[in-house]
Amino acid sequence: MGTEELIPIGIDLGSLHARVAIGNIAHQKLPSKGSVDTRPLPNVISNAQGSRFTLALVGIDKSLDDGAEERHVFGEAARRALARDKKPSISKDPSSMIRELIKSSSSMADSGDDEKSKNAAAFFQHLSELACDASSSHPSKLRTVVSVPVACTKEEQIGIVQSVECGISEAMAARKEDGAKKKKMKVEEEDNVVIGVISDPAAVCIAHGLTESENEAVDFTGGAASSEKASSSKNVLVIDWGASGLTATHIRCTSSSSGLLSIVRHEKDASCSGVAIAETLIAHCASMFERKNKVSGVLESVKAHHRLEMACESAVRTLSRAPTTTVTVDGLFEGIDCSVPISRPRFDMMINGILRKAETLLSSFVVDGEEFDAVLVAGNVCDMPSATNLIRTKLFPNASAGRGDVPADEAVAIGCARHAAAILSCDTHSKSNASGEDIGDTAREVTLCPLTIGVCIVEAGKENGELDAAISKGVPLIQVGDPLPSNVTRTINFDDLGSSSIAIVQMNGEDSKVKNKLIGKIDGIEADAKSIEVTVELTSEGSLSLSINGGESCKLC
Repeated sequence: MGTEELIPIGIDLGSLHARVAIGNIAHQKLPSKGSVDTRPLPNVISNAQGSRFTLALVGIDKSLDDGAEERHVFGEAARRALARDKKPSISKDPSSMIRELIKSSSSMADSGDDEKSKNAAAFFQHLSELACDASSSHPSKLRTVVSVPVACTKEEQIGIVQSVECGISEAMAARKEDGAKKKKMKVEEEDNVVIGVISDPAAVCIAHGLTESENEAVDFTGGAASSEKASSSKNVLVIDWGASGLTATHIRCTSSSSGLLSIVRHEKDASCSGVAIAETLIAHCASMFERKNKVSGVLESVKAHHRLEMACESAVRTLSRAPTTTVTVDGLFEGIDCSVPISRPRFDMMINGILRKAETLLSSFVVDGEEFDAVLVAGNVCDMPSATNLIRTKLFPNASAGRGDVPADEAVAIGCARHAAAILSCDTHSKSNASGEDIGDTAREVTLCPLTIGVCIVEAGKENGELDAAISKGVPLIQVGDPLPSNVTRTINFDDLGSSSIAIVQMNGEDSKVKNKLIGKIDGIEADAKSIEVTVELTSEGSLSLSINGGESCKLC
């Protein structure tokens, strides 16, 4: 099956909601230096209710006729079904909802809890069918990248991979044309559907295009060499403010050519959660309702709590866009209607304690003295004006916000879909089945470059004696620690070279144990030329090759 037939999808398994995005593997030219990346983003899929997210709840539709096969319902429909059965919907620990589904899918069947296992498998099947319906494709063509929290253990990653593959297997079985009895169909070895697992902050960076490489210019005109990129590293703070809490991750882009990301620091405060914000509004509305109508015990009623919960969650989303809203529930308790007006200043005052805790956590990253080039946000809470004001105006006024068309709540799903499309476009995904015991089948081990390869200008006759002085004015192309294989393209600008040559050299950098070394020179440049395009490729086996202006590659060592 060719890569052009495969569908790259990204799945954001958040703490409370799941989102699915479809990527595009079409090769598109990167934007020029200094311009905005305007390439189309992956599409986030809407479910049957029109929501671009699905609540991690599974229920049974009991409205069917007797004798009819039971049908699973998901998201808000499942929450209504649970309310009819007087069962609680949202867990007190929202971070456990997706986690429990994953555990159910991977282990409940072995423990004999068939109902939980079926519910979990049905949920992941539902996500895969959303992708199939949106892309008009068969489940066997899906290739998925899934996001995980930074603190996710290897066992949890294995459970996530198994859960997603189980759901797609169920979708494949459900679409069998012969109409035979549905059976669990194993994914064939060559049909590995999970081609990557990445952390949530890495997905946010990918969504904003921070890992994209481009042809930067190296300027040798006017004396000392310089690069249009000020630094080879970029400090990024990713703020993920979702249902289970506020997390902040300091990420460093260690190389401009490889897109390699390194996590420097990671902090989380579960008390600053989106669920806590919604519960604050729920408690306020219940108190106002009881005081106005002289009743008590509103929140003790499962049905009333459920209906007020849905109305308050909707109100929080509305206050992200409008200055006022009204929490309205018909017949909330004992047949009495509820109508509580809420203004944005009043709401901000109610959640002021949560905002102060968030400021304390984020301020610790400011105290560290790091100058962040970009501060990227993800999660539903980051859509709130009070959260935006705290991050953008008060704490990080000078940092870049990334792409303006990436919604905060959909950034992780978009990043996963872009990563899946990038993997498929390079055709580097694993061909082995990833549903085994070891997650290593989906992770690629890479060799890191042990030295620095750079470019400089060397005058004729000074290739040996004054090489160190020439290299000190050079610009690195492939740096120590870059993953191999590495392929870097740079445009080299220069004045009249005269008797000088452009040289490819081994640079010691900060390591005095590595000797400077001349690897090769570029001769025969046209007299009137003022720039050339150089492509340097270093394989994992240590083979270095060079090509000029897109011409034939020449092996240097």
